[in-house]
Amino acid sequence: MRRRLGAFDDPELKSWLLELIADPSPSFLGALAEAVLTATLEDYCVVRPSLMRLREKYRRVPKKARVHREKAILHGTPTAMPELESTSLRRSAR
Repeated sequence: MRRRLGAFDDPELKSWLLELIADPSPSFLGALAEAVLTATLEDYCVVRPSLMRLREKYRRVPKKARVHREKAILHGTPTAMPELESTSLRRSAR
């Protein structure tokens, strides 16, 4: 018989749920994590498969691991300027 896990006993999800609760910004996942940590064993067993999918979908990347990508700038490429006659400029009345 397979042992039933609660949120605090679950080695796969425990740290992720505690991270969500520790995040100061209010979010749906944070509220869900709080509810899951107080759930009964039967309720947690029902919700756990969905939590596994949510964790994969909303995996957090540490700030140090994020890569900042800049847009490539093509130097020496002529910029297209609109023709003066084709623009809709207001001409001042004299």
